[in-house]
Amino acid sequence: MYLNNSFRTLFLPMVLFLTACGESVTFSPEIGDEKRYWAYAHTTRDVATNPETVMLSESLLHYKVEQTGDALSLHVTPEHLQFSTGRSGFSSVDSSKRNPQIQTIFSAGFDVSLNSESGELTDFTARNREQWESFVKRGGQILMNSLQSTINAPGFIQSIPVKVGSEVQLTNFKGVPVTLTVQSVSEKAVFATMSSRGTEASSVEQNVLEKQLFGQVEINRATGWLEQMLLVMNIPVEVYGKTKMTQFAFAMHPEDESVGTFAEIFYNTYYDDEQHWFDIFPLPEGQPTNEMLTAEDVLPYPRGMLLEEDAGFRLAYPTDIAKQQQIGRIAFRDVRGYIDGQPTKVKFSAPLDQQFIDEGMNVSAHIQPLGWQIERELNDLETVAAYVDYYNVSEARYNVPWTGGKTQTFQLGEITLTATLVTGTHNEYRLEYTNTANSRLALTVGGLQGQMSFPSDPNLPSWLAPSSKQMLSFLGNSVLQQNAIAVKLFSAPTEVTFTVHSQSETPSFSREVVFWDQAWFLSSAEMPPMGLVPSENYLFDAEDLAASSEQESTFDFNNDLHIATESPHNAVVALPYVWENVCQLSIDNTPNVNGHPLVWKPQPKTSNDVAGGPNKIEDNTTAYQLTTPDGIRRYFYDMEVTTRLSCEGTPSWEEMALAPSPFPWLIDVSKVVDFDHQQSVKQFISGYRIYNKHGEPLSPIDRYGKAVTVDDSPLSEALFDGTYIKMSGKISRIEHFKVEGEPLEKSFVTKLPPIKKG
Repeated sequence: MYLNNSFRTLFLPMVLFLTACGESVTFSPEIGDEKRYWAYAHTTRDVATNPETVMLSESLLHYKVEQTGDALSLHVTPEHLQFSTGRSGFSSVDSSKRNPQIQTIFSAGFDVSLNSESGELTDFTARNREQWESFVKRGGQILMNSLQSTINAPGFIQSIPVKVGSEVQLTNFKGVPVTLTVQSVSEKAVFATMSSRGTEASSVEQNVLEKQLFGQVEINRATGWLEQMLLVMNIPVEVYGKTKMTQFAFAMHPEDESVGTFAEIFYNTYYDDEQHWFDIFPLPEGQPTNEMLTAEDVLPYPRGMLLEEDAGFRLAYPTDIAKQQQIGRIAFRDVRGYIDGQPTKVKFSAPLDQQFIDEGMNVSAHIQPLGWQIERELNDLETVAAYVDYYNVSEARYNVPWTGGKTQTFQLGEITLTATLVTGTHNEYRLEYTNTANSRLALTVGGLQGQMSFPSDPNLPSWLAPSSKQMLSFLGNSVLQQNAIAVKLFSAPTEVTFTVHSQSETPSFSREVVFWDQAWFLSSAEMPPMGLVPSENYLFDAEDLAASSEQESTFDFNNDLHIATESPHNAVVALPYVWENVCQLSIDNTPNVNGHPLVWKPQPKTSNDVAGGPNKIEDNTTAYQLTTPDGIRRYFYDMEVTTRLSCEGTPSWEEMALAPSPFPWLIDVSKVVDFDHQQSVKQFISGYRIYNKHGEPLSPIDRYGKAVTVDDSPLSEALFDGTYIKMSGKISRIEHFKVEGEPLEKSFVTKLPPIKKG
């Protein structure tokens, strides 16, 4: 039953075209006109009582006008197709999810004919007629009627006035009487909403189930073609003898505005209708510096990393941006794949504004391969190239007077904000504003003390399912979507400070980057580091230990050494790493247990706990446990242990000169004076302090991009090409450990009492 509905969604965008002329928008295409759209669809069954996702689809549709006049003929070709119905699915890329008959039909495309005046469908057929006839025969007349009923009207055949507030009655749009209302007009586009006459949800209890519709559209004034559309429909469908309300959500974007996979938009939807209150974000102290990032900060390297994923690939790129830095927009475009240095025929889509920055300040973006029968090319893919654009962002603060109890309007650059007192209250206000394409209101507000929340949009129909609300929230046009913030004030302010972030309209700078396979990228000394790459078996303490030289040791030889125990029968002492290199702990009176002398045994820091020791061993220190040589016995009774701490001198740090290098993340050990290839990883880390230009400590990393674990393994095993130590970022400063002053020595006694009797 739901197979019919799933196929409807694939063809819905075929009929929504507009053209502009003078003071109105009228449909009048020319032969040869063509355009590509991304189409995303989500179908929810039994939306009123027990909503269940029954279909998800994503496609890249190529439209070409073949004939105009009394009849309009279109050739429509899905250049990419992916859909899922329950446990089954189809992908034009993935051979494991392919139906050969669907492939041959859809890859060839369809011919659609429409009456230019009424919009009525007059002909619909596949270009692969032989397979299509078999397909229709298997689907029966029900499937054919389903397809025809979905595309039997071109949508907006009527002229649309280019005037805000104008209404056009669409008497039979998708089988529903719909009012189209012009909400906004710009130099380039007309923005409108569509809604059916019934605004409330149909009643299942009263057995009143009617079609309902709500949507947003953007129309290009110069060409008349649809630029963007979001549409939600409620359609009663009979399932096993019972009528269920099915909700269909549909999004349509231009080819260059891919918004990700259908699963990212719909499948894991979460939309919370409840209104939650939390404290108003305070405005940071001081004025914004508006220091603009440079190309050396954002795009310092010509290489990045290519990771294979289930739905395509991910491009990862290391920046040189400091943590907590205000960052503008980063966008990937013009993605190309290469095999043996030659471009492949495979096309890639880079989702619009879905670039992410991780804790290591690496930028990543998912890309999706497009096409039919391209597995071989994807398996042989070696590198991917893309242009990365950066748009600078600036911050402006607006100090405005606040008059309580009145409706106030503030002009904040391009943004107009209205504050209205909520009826029946004396301290609650609704702040309404609309972001622009290049300006966004920040949630940090100065001068307001209280709580804030984000109320749901009152203009959205109550019958929308959470997935449909998520679509409108995620993809809704900023021109059509007014933002609102509710505030409860603890006290009446006299002045308020709003912050607006403005983004440059054109890229501030760009760079072409070539992305290499992950394993090769991480194992190559010449490839820039990605910071510390996490993994499932990543040790808890690896990052902390790798940054062990971050802090200056304030250890006082004469006063700071003390015993830390959980009971009087065991003992632990701790030494900072830098002192550990020059000091030794030895037991003078050498008590024996079972014929073996006790020792102070260093404990590997694989967790914060050391048996018999303090709750936490501080960073940059090694814990020494009093134990038998085999490390088994740690509790002792009725003895005194005299320990001697001997140190060669006092450790200090000396800055090393850095030689210019085309690979500033590498340390060439062959050029380091007195470098000991046999030293352990721990000795190296405690012997050097290495920082980037932001003063952040860097860590040595292995061929998998993970921090080299601090242990006693030879450092030579972690070298790249037997010569280089690779650090987790670009090196700006190196400090080397050295020993100064006379030798130091002291003794201390550890008393371990007998077991109490009784």
